[in-house]
Amino acid sequence: LPLNPLFQHDNSSKHCRRRKARTVFSDQQLTGLEKRFESQRYLSTPERMELASQLNLSETQ
Repeated sequence: LPLNPLFQHDNSSKHCRRRKARTVFSDQQLTGLEKRFESQRYLSTPERMELASQLNLSETQ
């Protein structure tokens, strides 16, 4: 039986990028992030750094 083309792996693509692992937030971190997002959607760099520090996160999490 021929394989369905949808299930064949394309080996010609050499530039496969792996996805970044998904961050799992604690309940406290999630609550803090959601509260801040409700009041202010876009944070400046200093605000983002401060919030990350308060929630024990890196600036990019």
